[in-house]
Amino acid sequence: MLKTSRLKAVKSVLALCLFMLLPVTSHANDTQTKMKYTLFCSGCHTADGRGSGDPRIPDMRNALGYFAAVEGGREFLIQVPGVSTAPLKSKELAKIVNWMLRTFSGDQLPDDFKEFDEKEVERLRQYVLRSELGDTRKALVARIQEYKKNN
Repeated sequence: MLKTSRLKAVKSVLALCLFMLLPVTSHANDTQTKMKYTLFCSGCHTADGRGSGDPRIPDMRNALGYFAAVEGGREFLIQVPGVSTAPLKSKELAKIVNWMLRTFSGDQLPDDFKEFDEKEVERLRQYVLRSELGDTRKALVARIQEYKKNN
């Protein structure tokens, strides 16, 4: 009987230790993802997401999450040339885009936001927006304005 209760206690302590390590693991993953953002994205978007001042590279702060809320916006986030053609595996790219959304525009994400995963990114990045990039963005910005009015 004593062995069973002792085993339960040990299991409880181990479970608690593992639970306490989760934030450390999450923080480490965020640190690695932030480093990859810095290496591959911040040259244009800057470390804090404000953009370079070039109107083709807009400020992502408090705005990026709206793209995940409107029709076509989710696809756009991956099909922008610098994203879809980044020399990263789709799993890494999904982590970076999810990190960007949470970091720069978490309050603007829709309540039902589902994070990007490797398969979705792999599928979406097969098409790169080129000549239609500007028109697509304009249409999405109009949808976002309508979304803001209604929500």
